[in-house]
Amino acid sequence: LAAMCWAMWNCHNKATFESKRMRSPFDVVCSACGYLNYWAGLMSGADREAMERGAKMLKTNASNLMRICAAPGNAMKG
Repeated sequence: LAAMCWAMWNCHNKATFESKRMRSPFDVVCSACGYLNYWAGLMSGADREAMERGAKMLKTNASNLMRICAAPGNAMKG
């Protein structure tokens, strides 16, 4: 949760102060995965492994969802 909040805050700040717009909401998820991996490096043992697995799972699921959303003729386009 902390990684997602931090990623959203940083994306908000980039948009507000640097006029950098997100390409998609998945930018926030990828940023959060980066934070999780970084924080995992500060841990050791089972905690580190769990954090790395969680980051990988989040990134994999977001990538799969991105492919579904980008597929031509999908039901999610509205």
